[in-house]
Amino acid sequence: MLSERENIQTESDQANLSEEEAGEFEKVEEFQIHPENRDSQRQEDSEEFSEPERQEPVGLEIPSVGVGGPVEKVGILDNGQMGVPDSAEGIGWFEPGVKPGEQGNAVMAGHVDSRSGPAVFYELKEMEAGDEVHVTDEEGGTLTFEVTKVAKYDRREAPIEDIFGSSEGRHLNLITCTGTFNQEYGTHDDRLVVYTQLVEDESEKQNAQQKERPSSPENVEIRGNRISWHAVDEEEVIGYRVYVEYADGSSEQVDSIATYERKTYISENVGEEKHFITAVSRKGTESSPSEKK
Repeated sequence: MLSERENIQTESDQANLSEEEAGEFEKVEEFQIHPENRDSQRQEDSEEFSEPERQEPVGLEIPSVGVGGPVEKVGILDNGQMGVPDSAEGIGWFEPGVKPGEQGNAVMAGHVDSRSGPAVFYELKEMEAGDEVHVTDEEGGTLTFEVTKVAKYDRREAPIEDIFGSSEGRHLNLITCTGTFNQEYGTHDDRLVVYTQLVEDESEKQNAQQKERPSSPENVEIRGNRISWHAVDEEEVIGYRVYVEYADGSSEQVDSIATYERKTYISENVGEEKHFITAVSRKGTESSPSEKK
């Protein structure tokens, strides 16, 4: 269905992280990891920040134009073109590429018409920026994508890299034929591409971030020029930040204390200016301020 091209290539770029040993401790942002915990910390970080596993798509729905149906896998034909379902109502997901929701460009294709009339993607030409596309997976989950643009290309000039290539975002591109059917070549003259991007639920993100915030340090005490506090007994906490609050209401971070270090800060300003402490997680999430003393 796609224009003649030599090949479709999908790439996944991996960043190679180098590790440098510097003295007795390894620096992680402003906090240090105790040598005894270094290996387990690296393993936890790897698991925490790995790409979430997405499931294969099994269904597609576009409410704005009444398009929908089951999704099947398609690959690359012998001539280098993307395969399409045999059925006029079938929707094909390009399996050699990425899954919907993963970083990159996931691609689905469907016929625009058949000998008997309109096919599954006939109404794609009516889509507009802002329309939603829903993809269901084999475990019953649903991802929502929002249309960013709809474009028509000559079948010989479709931007293959933009449609199938790598991307920093999480996109789903829908392809079908459009324009006049060319009897000589047995295909339509043009291609229609609907570009979409994954919609992330802001409320869910905020709720998740709120849940990830560590608890505030407690039992903050001042003795002379020394301020101390109790450790926050949570595995995610990697350190503490000490702030001074000035008379005008502004505040400034004055120290960083790792979890294995003594929970104490000494300064001639302690007792004269108010101070407060926050706990910081491995993800960089900061707790609410402790009691100000």
